[in-house]
Amino acid sequence: MTNIDKISATLVSLRERFEAVRRGEIQRVRVRLGNLSPEQENAIDSLSHALVERVLQAPTAMLESASAGNQAVSFVETVRRIFNLHT
Repeated sequence: MTNIDKISATLVSLRERFEAVRRGEIQRVRVRLGNLSPEQENAIDSLSHALVERVLQAPTAMLESASAGNQAVSFVETVRRIFNLHT
């Protein structure tokens, strides 16, 4: 597997992990929120999606820039360890 492949796989795993957390948290709080209008549901979905995107900006940029250098393997291993990602 090339460094680019490792980076791509890590980014996919990272996004999947955060998306799972996002969906889980929405489901968890829905009980407390009661019946929501479609607009309210869309607002919660948009807000949570934007938060995930914002949080992932730095690690995504770091991994993408690492692909050009010799630090790719180290960065991939670090991100995978920090976020407990499995291949």
